[in-house]
Amino acid sequence: MHYIDSEGRYFTKRLLIEANNAAIRENRNRKLKEEYLEKLPHDMVYPISLSFDEHNRGEIRVQIVFDEKGTTGFLDMTKNRYNLLPKAIYHNDGTVELETEEMINARRLYPEGREYTETVGRKLIRDSSFRIKVLNAYSNQCAMCELDDVSVLIAAHIHPAHLCEDDTVNNGICLCKIHDKFYEDGDICVRANGEIFLQNKNIKIDYDKIRFPINKADHPSPKRLNKRLEISLSRF
Repeated sequence: MHYIDSEGRYFTKRLLIEANNAAIRENRNRKLKEEYLEKLPHDMVYPISLSFDEHNRGEIRVQIVFDEKGTTGFLDMTKNRYNLLPKAIYHNDGTVELETEEMINARRLYPEGREYTETVGRKLIRDSSFRIKVLNAYSNQCAMCELDDVSVLIAAHIHPAHLCEDDTVNNGICLCKIHDKFYEDGDICVRANGEIFLQNKNIKIDYDKIRFPINKADHPSPKRLNKRLEISLSRF
């Protein structure tokens, strides 16, 4: 994952809703709440303060500023959609020049109101023995609960394999399907010391820390946990 310049790109409310609808249709990881977007003023623009490209995914995650208080949210979109966004020009005298509606519409791939879906090919490099190694390390038990039914246990990558190509046991945690989904979505986070904390307060969990493998050599990598935490904390 590497950071890229946002190039002064911004959303109008209409473009923001269109991009969010696309993220919902395309089942992307980071989407915004539709009811929140509907309440935004129509006469404002919403600049991108940060954007970063995820390797091998053809996808960009953008951080959007919603108000003068600095309220932000994250949205995933294809590089193609990102490249079609308008750019603001910032002058030395402090003024900002925005693109006209005509300029914005001239770049549209389809007429306004016509929705389309873009798919992104994702190359996943997986070691077939990864699941066996991780489940064995955690004695076939979820690290966040007592569940020990192998049929519902997942060898969850801490830092996604398509970003780091790490299929070692130190980049894995054994989780049940429920906790794996919450971990994947960023609702449940894990610090480098194994401490669990919740971004979604509607979730209840009995453990304060993940249960570590008996063998210290199989413990999750603090470096990988920190990298995953960076991703999880980008959740809106």
